[in-house]
Amino acid sequence: MNVRPTNAAVHALTIGLLLLAGASLTGCEATGVTYESLHEGFFGQEPAPAPSVAVAMMFDRSDADQRRKGISWIAASPFGDEEEYVNSYRLFVTDPDPGVRAAAATALGRHGIVQDAMTLATLLKDQDDLVGWQAADGLRKLHNPAVIPALIERLDPDIEDDADTRATAALALGQYPDNVVFARLATALEQSDFNVVNAAHHSLTLLTGVDQGLEPQAWATWFEQSGNPFANQQTYTYSLYQPDRGWFDQYVTFWNNADGGGSKGPQTPRGLDASEGG
Repeated sequence: MNVRPTNAAVHALTIGLLLLAGASLTGCEATGVTYESLHEGFFGQEPAPAPSVAVAMMFDRSDADQRRKGISWIAASPFGDEEEYVNSYRLFVTDPDPGVRAAAATALGRHGIVQDAMTLATLLKDQDDLVGWQAADGLRKLHNPAVIPALIERLDPDIEDDADTRATAALALGQYPDNVVFARLATALEQSDFNVVNAAHHSLTLLTGVDQGLEPQAWATWFEQSGNPFANQQTYTYSLYQPDRGWFDQYVTFWNNADGGGSKGPQTPRGLDASEGG
């Protein structure tokens, strides 16, 4: 199965990435974090390939599994946020293979800019549940009010049948003090899946700074009487890690054992702080 980006520009980008990877490795060693040291718990006990090999894997047109692994290795490395690599993640969100698209969505959520939230919003509709879930998770990490309608849509069980995607969409909505968001989160408390209910409740408490429990009517009554429902909004942060979901989680858990890419504490979505830009 061939990946779509095969033109001369992409081949030139590949060569550039190979050169950049070697330079990046030198920078990592200078900080005391070696690329090879990050293999523990990542793809089982599979040793980390050289950065140039990981990039070659990423552009392996004949093997989707290699592309997926290459993207995941690069994205989880200390240099995975460099512009040339982020550009490559953007290429692969349209890959024919859903595992590759999921890996690209994960990478773009972790390293993309505010405008990339729109790409992730489109991926929410992917026919593969894993891709949609990873896109929703990426939208926890990028703040862009333009994605609110897409997230609200995925919160609807009549539209999105995957409960994990609905729950993650509910979590992502917790950064938007908006009347419609509030109403849809309150409605989500009526859903049958506990993870969705718990996520919606969590977001409601973040948005309002109060806790009205799990009854939608209690929240509706409070909203009508509050006057300014978002006056005590709490700071929105996200955890670097996701709950387990099948095979994909093992490919990101090595961050538990290495701090090569940034702080492991609560993170603020890019774009939420206006001073960060995007």
